[in-house]
Amino acid sequence: MAPTRIEVSVEDLKDGSMKEVNFPNADSKDKILLAKVGGQVYATGNKCTHYGAPLVKGVLTASGRVVCPWHGACFDVKCGDIEDAPGLSSLQSFKVETDGSKVYVIPPTDLTKISAFRPPPSVASSASSNVPGVIIVGGGSGGAHAVEGLRESGYTGPIKVISSEAYLPIDRTKLSKGLMTDPAKVALRNNDFYTDLGVDFKLHSDVTKIDFEQDRVQLSSGESYAYEHLIVATGSNANRIPVDGSTLSNIFVMRTIEDAKLIDAALGSDETVKKNVVVIGSSFIGMEVALACAGRASVTIVGMEDAPFQAILGSEIGNGIRKFHESKGTKFYLPAALSHFTASKSTPTDVGAVLLKDGTEIPADFVVLGVGVKPATALFKESGLALEKDGSVLVDGNLRVTGVAKGNVFAIGDIAKFPDAVTGELTRVEHWNVAANHGRSVAKTISGKPDRYNKIAVFWSAQGQGLRYAGTGRAKEWTDVILQGDANALKFIAYYTNPIAAQCSELFALGKMLTATEIKAGKSPLDIPLA
Repeated sequence: MAPTRIEVSVEDLKDGSMKEVNFPNADSKDKILLAKVGGQVYATGNKCTHYGAPLVKGVLTASGRVVCPWHGACFDVKCGDIEDAPGLSSLQSFKVETDGSKVYVIPPTDLTKISAFRPPPSVASSASSNVPGVIIVGGGSGGAHAVEGLRESGYTGPIKVISSEAYLPIDRTKLSKGLMTDPAKVALRNNDFYTDLGVDFKLHSDVTKIDFEQDRVQLSSGESYAYEHLIVATGSNANRIPVDGSTLSNIFVMRTIEDAKLIDAALGSDETVKKNVVVIGSSFIGMEVALACAGRASVTIVGMEDAPFQAILGSEIGNGIRKFHESKGTKFYLPAALSHFTASKSTPTDVGAVLLKDGTEIPADFVVLGVGVKPATALFKESGLALEKDGSVLVDGNLRVTGVAKGNVFAIGDIAKFPDAVTGELTRVEHWNVAANHGRSVAKTISGKPDRYNKIAVFWSAQGQGLRYAGTGRAKEWTDVILQGDANALKFIAYYTNPIAAQCSELFALGKMLTATEIKAGKSPLDIPLA
C-alpha cells in the first residue's frame, strides 16, 4: 500500500526555481519535479512527454510555465497540463500539502505510475454515431494534436479522422533524420489509445470535396460524412523539378513512410557497396536525408545558395554545418544550378547522372529531391474556395477559413496562412511544431474556449549537433546576425535581427513616419532619428 503522503525537502528551492527529487524514496529510480512559483510548491512528472528531456534543465516562468530544453514543449507546473507542442501528453501532477513547516507530496495509489504521462480522458467510441461531430481531414501532426486537444478541452462529441495514409499518425520528423521505415516504430499512439479516446480513424481514404452549405465531406470511395466542425490538416506535397529526365526511376522525395522505404531500399543492405547518392537542395529535408545516408553511401549535395541554410541561418553558420557534413565524406556543389538528369547506361529507365548548368556531371545511383513543398490544398480548390497566390488557405487569428461564412471550417499546419504572433503579418510555416500547436488551438476554440493562435515558431533539425530555432514565421527576413560562439565547432547561439519593423513602429508613434513619396524616392526609415 502506498504511503498517504511523503515529506520532500524544499529548503534549497527558491521561488522561480525547480529541482528533481527521487520519489517516493531517496533510493527510488523514479523522480518527480518540484517547482516553486509565487511561494507555492508544485509537484509534477520530471520528463518532457515528447522525447523525455529532463524538464529541470528547462526554463520556469513566473506564471508557472516550464519550457522543455530540447524542443520547446511547454507545461503548466501547477496542474501538469500541456500548453505547447511537440509533447503530446500532459504531465502527471501530484497534490502537495504543508503543515506550515514541512512540505509533503501525495503519491499515486499505484506507485508504478509515478513516471507515467497523463493521457486525455477516455470517451465512449463514436464510430457508429450518426450525430455530426468533428471531422479532421489529415492524419499528421496537426490532426493528431487536434484529437488529443479536443478531449483534453472537454469535447465529448464524435471525432472522425480521415487520412490518406495507411497508418495511424506518426512522428514524421524522424523520417528524414533516420530513414524510419516501420510505421509502428514512429507511431505517436497505438490503436488502443485512440479507441479509449473514442476516435474513429478512416485510413487510406481521400476527401475529394467539401460541401460548405450542407456541412458534408465527399470521399473518393463515394462515401460522405456530415460534420459540425471541420478541421483540414492535409499538410504539403513535396516539390518535383520539371527538367529533362525528371520522370526517370530512382528520383525520390522525402515525405512519407513509403518515401523512406524507397530510399532505404535504394541504399541496399550490402555494407561493402556504397551507392552514389545526389541530394538536390541544401536546406532542412535535403541536409537531414544526406546525413542519414552518409554512413551507407557516397553523398553529394547540390544547392543554389553559397552555403547550406544560408537564407535562414546565414553563411557563417551554414558553412559550419557544411564542414561537419564534409567530415562524414559528403561532397558539395554550391552554388550550383541543376540542368537535367540523364539515364543510367546499364538500366535506361533509372537515373544515372545529374548534370549541372556549368557542364559538371555527377554520377547518381539515385537522387533525393529536397526542394521544398507546396500546400496540399487541391481539396479546397475543388470545393470552390479561392486560394492565396502560394496555394495556401487564408485563415483568421482563430484559424477559421475566412472564405466559409458559417465559421465552422478550420485550416491548420502547412496549408494555413495566418497572422504571425509577433508581427501580425500573414505568414505560413511549414513545420511539425506549428501544425501541432495549430491543432491544439483549434481544439480549444471548438470546445467553447476560443483561442487566438499566438505561439512562437520553434524548429529543430539534426545537423551533427541539435539545431534549434525560435522566432517568427518569417525566418528569412533578417538583416543582421549576432553570433556568439564557434560556428565551425557547431557550438554557438545566433540572434537574427530586423530593425526596420521596430524603427517604423516608433516612427509611427512619434508621427515621423516617412510618406509614400519619400519612400519611393529612396529614403529609408532607418535614416530618421527617433529623438
